[in-house]
Amino acid sequence: MFDNILGNDKIKELLVNSIRNRKTAHSYMFVGMEGIGKCLIAKEFAKMILCTDDNKYCNKCKSCIEFDTNNNPDFKIIEPDGNSIKIEQIREFQNKVSEKPIISNKKVYIINDSDKMTRRSTKLFIKNIRRTS
Repeated sequence: MFDNILGNDKIKELLVNSIRNRKTAHSYMFVGMEGIGKCLIAKEFAKMILCTDDNKYCNKCKSCIEFDTNNNPDFKIIEPDGNSIKIEQIREFQNKVSEKPIISNKKVYIINDSDKMTRRSTKLFIKNIRRTS
């Protein structure tokens, strides 16, 4: 796990332990300077969460194979559309979150560059997070 990622050993250990102990949180924030591997670590962690094998990183199950080919329906990265993440993207995200996973037991969404959410999309996101919490 995380074999292809150098550094951030404490963070990687914390994430692996959360998987092994079956105590993953409902959300994580990966914060830091650009280029330190936040998205890469988040994607590898997502793959572990979605893996259907008991070892949680088999690279053989349908979930892992589809993840590696960017075809896993239970995983999505939300990227800025132009210079920002638009309200329409958040609405689509919120509609998809309510759907059941297809391959795995869970679904994982990464909001990359969440600091680029527009004011309206941030308000909508926060409003709906509070309603579901």
